[in-house]
Amino acid sequence: LAGLYQPTSVLTFEGTKFEGPEAIMKKYCDLGEVAHNVPMLTTEVQMSVNAQSMLIFVTGQLKIGATGNPLLFSQVFQLVSTG
Repeated sequence: LAGLYQPTSVLTFEGTKFEGPEAIMKKYCDLGEVAHNVPMLTTEVQMSVNAQSMLIFVTGQLKIGATGNPLLFSQVFQLVSTG
C-alpha cells in the first residue's frame, strides 16, 4: 500500500494531516486491527482532471480493534499516473 503514495501525498484523518508514505502508513498501522464488512462496501470511480488520473470514493462499515459496533466510513482517493 505504501507504494501508492508519493512524498507529496496527504492523508487527512479527523482533521489531522499526515504527509508522505511513511507518515500515512504509520497512521494506518496506529489504528490497530481494522475489519471491514465487504457487503456494505461501495466504490464509485470517476475520471479526474485528465486521462492520467481518477477520483475514487469508498464508503462502508468497519470495526477498529475489538469494538462491538461497526463505524461508518468514507474515503476519497485521487490516483494520478506518474509514469
